Amino acid sequence: MLITGIILIVIGGIVLFFKCGESGIYRKFKAEMQEREGKTAEIAGFCSAEEIDRLPACLKDFCKFIGLEGAPKHNITHCLFKQADFVFNEKKGVNIKMDYDLWIFADRPHREAFCKSAVMGIPFEGIDYFDTTTRSGGMKGYIAKVFQLFDQKAPEMERTMYITLLAENAMLNPSFLFSDFIEYEDIDSTRCRATITFNGVSGEGTFFFDKENGVLKYESSQRQTEELEDGTIRYIGWRCEGGNFHSGNEFKEPSYCKVTKIYPDREVVYFDAKEFVLELKK
Repeated sequence: MLITGIILIVIGGIVLFFKCGESGIYRKFKAEMQEREGKTAEIAGFCSAEEIDRLPACLKDFCKFIGLEGAPKHNITHCLFKQADFVFNEKKGVNIKMDYDLWIFADRPHREAFCKSAVMGIPFEGIDYFDTTTRSGGMKGYIAKVFQLFDQKAPEMERTMYITLLAENAMLNPSFLFSDFIEYEDIDSTRCRATITFNGVSGEGTFFFDKENGVLKYESSQRQTEELEDGTIRYIGWRCEGGNFHSGNEFKEPSYCKVTKIYPDREVVYFDAKEFVLELKK
């Protein structure tokens, strides 16, 4: 009887530990983001009609559609996506719900994110990270708030990061579209090529704005890879989009953010968020 009671107490303690409070890993991540926030330059001014008119036709239409003129500019994007649908393991068909804490810094382009979920009731946490000293990054995974499962390095992570933050910031903090780090080339009235360059590293893709349905997309063939059966790595297509724009604090914000892998024979939506809290700073 005593042993059974001890076992139940231990199990109860573990469950309580899993459910209560933030992990030390998450607290460390937030402290690092706040430290970077403190070092980020303040940007002054508002989005002007002249700046919008200098953009390619599709992005000019997009900025007018969301009412960007007169909105203040910001150097920090902080967005907490809540209970987003995520394909955790595509080959095994494992899908999860997760909270995704995204930080983007625009003055010296940088992006990191923290995800929180659970697998069979056990907390799983992950960090999309980039080390500015070594200029390398990837994703770290942790289980049970303590134990590191993996540190998966991503090839060409710096370029991947720039492409990703450009696509996300276009929807969440669109004053970034005026950035000196970005060069544009018109394709037609609905599409333009956009290349972001920083620290000698460039990434490119194509913006498409569907004015009739109010959907902005950014697609790149340089962002996503897959491993083939023989172990070789090849690039596949990648798309980030937002739509159903509605009135926000400073401009119209998307009602959803969706990210898709584009294979030669199919498309897989691997991140789909319909609820998030957006905070723009500095």
